[in-house]
Amino acid sequence: MIRFSGIRFAEAPSGDRRWRPPVPHTATGAVDATHRPPVCMQDDGNVQWYQGVARAFGQPPDVVYEMPETSEDCLFLNIWTPDAGASLPVLVWIHGGANTGGWSFEPNYHGHELAARGAVVVSIQYRLDVFGFLAHPELSAESPHASSGNYGILDQIEALRWVQRNIASFGGDPGRVTLFGESAGAGNIAYLLLSPLADGLFHRAISQSGGWPARQRRTVGDDEAEGVRFLDSAGVRDIGELRNLPADELFALSQEHYERGYDDPPVDGWLLPAAPAELIANGKFETREVILGTNAHEVLMYLDEATEADWQDALNVVSERAGVSALLAGEPLRERLDALQSAMQFHCPSWALADGFAAAGTPTWVYRFDRVRAGEHGIGAYHGAEIPYVFDTHDRWLPTGEADRALTRQMMNFWLQFAATGDPNDDGALSWPRWTAGGKALILDSEIHAAPLDTRLCSLLEDG
Repeated sequence: MIRFSGIRFAEAPSGDRRWRPPVPHTATGAVDATHRPPVCMQDDGNVQWYQGVARAFGQPPDVVYEMPETSEDCLFLNIWTPDAGASLPVLVWIHGGANTGGWSFEPNYHGHELAARGAVVVSIQYRLDVFGFLAHPELSAESPHASSGNYGILDQIEALRWVQRNIASFGGDPGRVTLFGESAGAGNIAYLLLSPLADGLFHRAISQSGGWPARQRRTVGDDEAEGVRFLDSAGVRDIGELRNLPADELFALSQEHYERGYDDPPVDGWLLPAAPAELIANGKFETREVILGTNAHEVLMYLDEATEADWQDALNVVSERAGVSALLAGEPLRERLDALQSAMQFHCPSWALADGFAAAGTPTWVYRFDRVRAGEHGIGAYHGAEIPYVFDTHDRWLPTGEADRALTRQMMNFWLQFAATGDPNDDGALSWPRWTAGGKALILDSEIHAAPLDTRLCSLLEDG
């Protein structure tokens, strides 16, 4: 197994390049690919997330890695390959972290085990938070496309261009490139599936817990207004002044004045020609095979301090309050909140995306990850729980039994088979049916089986 770390795919997006499309790195010559690169500007939120998982399993925080070095110069990728002379399917990982955190070489994202089974694995980094998603009228005026606020997605597209130019030298087949990613990475993949700028750069996609682009309608004008408020709040005169700030000072200002919580690219008529739902309904996208899925308890891990007031607040955004309350009656408070919020944020939009893609003729498969690890951790099949099964990177402190190992082997087989052929099924006994509205998903648990999904809650939310 050969690992290449910290390969630059774009020039440093700093100075005059800040808030502009990435400049491809085309220099030739020897490259030191033995060291981890710096990660894009962010706080320690992702480290705290892992510490929260560790705490749920009764582990001290020091079992989790420390925060790496951050830098604005962060547009690098990593590669794992079993055979530089082969022509293997390529899996490109896009990390999660709300587009405000995360990096390409978090321990659960190491690609050596996947690659050892017959693929080239690539993981990429992209600009985050205010560096990657700030929109402003001055920035849009600089763009020949009257666009701003999508630099992090443009970085991902530039990384895919690099893969097309170079991956054959690492044993990868540029005609079989599959994107896979979780949370924000999965949401970004949905935008890449729909953007004409990414046409021809990849061929399949796996979205793990990231269906909300089905509902994204925010325009570049909406995001520009947020950018104007950011500059006003921060006491900055114009984009030129903001562009001249050192990266750490800009990040400090963003932490105080730019709190969007999650960053999506806007509908700008260029990267996104129209709202995602409209593009899907009209079939205005390149057809590629897709897998979409969610975890059974996406929000449960965030509800330790849940109160009855939180439940009432959650119901306040639902028109069919009586129906939702009746459907979830009898469940404990945390489970009720998790069911409602997981449905709103993850399950329902992911299934809506699957319905839309399938209706447009896209070969589509859907899964739900239900596996709950042993122990009294109280976070169920939590957000991100499937990642170590996909990569076979189970942390030593996570209880991992033979059922988990067996599920790992089968999930890796599905993902690799899909990357190789465009169909997750092989000639084995398990069968994963293609998705149709109201059809069957694959339930990933200690016993894998196909079953219809319970969409009653989604129906109530749609009615509202």
